[in-house]
Amino acid sequence: MTELITVIPVHNGERFLPATLDCIAAQTQRPDRVVVFDNGSTDRTAEVVANFPGLHCELRRNGENIGGVGNLNRCLSLSSETRFLHLLMADDLVKPEFYAKLRSAMTTMKGRGLGYSFNENISQTGEVIGRHQQRPTGPARRVPLNDFLVPQAELSTVLLPGVVLKTDFQPPACLFRDFPQVADALFLAEWATLTGEVVEVAEFLCQYRLHPFNASSRNMYDLQHFVVDEWRVTQMVSGWMKGPRLARAVRRLRFRCLHAARIQVKIDMMQLLRPSYVADIRRKRLELVGVPATALGWTAVRVRDAMRRLSGRPSRAAELISNAHLSA
Repeated sequence: MTELITVIPVHNGERFLPATLDCIAAQTQRPDRVVVFDNGSTDRTAEVVANFPGLHCELRRNGENIGGVGNLNRCLSLSSETRFLHLLMADDLVKPEFYAKLRSAMTTMKGRGLGYSFNENISQTGEVIGRHQQRPTGPARRVPLNDFLVPQAELSTVLLPGVVLKTDFQPPACLFRDFPQVADALFLAEWATLTGEVVEVAEFLCQYRLHPFNASSRNMYDLQHFVVDEWRVTQMVSGWMKGPRLARAVRRLRFRCLHAARIQVKIDMMQLLRPSYVADIRRKRLELVGVPATALGWTAVRVRDAMRRLSGRPSRAAELISNAHLSA
């Protein structure tokens, strides 16, 4: 019986894929199967998979590039063949005890659900350059649904490579929707809402690689993906949260202001990267969140950046550009 399948969606991944396969081979509890879904690569991806030593990988090649979201949904087609399914991006890593600790924390979970670990950010060359979560580490715990959904709605999402899905030999609870920039945030929120089981392993067991070739960097110059889709996902996830009417209204207002602040950081980034793009983002921000939230978001970012300067740190926009090695 197959307990765990690791599935890797990839398109032209020869640059980082060997390190990703290495991290699977180094697991204290290896998956039963490793399946690579090659989405029309034109580089040496297939050769890397076929010739990788010490780890048997199944290679499945799409006849053509079906898009990142389409390939992720192909990965989910394996849900009914295993108890646990891990979608590992071809440029990210997991530490040697990732599978052992995630599966151990999820053993008492009834039916489908998900478990996740914390994530470190790494550079192109693998150096740790930051940590995604700011919460302290501790023992594994069950997470109430609303507590899990709030960061998803804020787009401070749990990162997909740090998540193991408990599929329990059933079809997927949901599929990825066509939001290329934030499909993972919405997918994980919807999966958790439909299954009701979430476990947090509060250790930094996953490493998310920041580089100018990843999907987030490619989507920066598409206004729909970069700004509009994020707002739509925030609205959808907030609608799944439970609670009194007043609490839901306050939460929606908070999300509106947070989104305005996120867009301000994007504006600051584009002032450095592509100034001609800034006016379009500003117009879209007013259309989405309105004047009051725009003013509050601008103020929040300016205060935070002032505090960062006092502590000798760059602005948030400059930090994001530096971490992803984008050229200003």
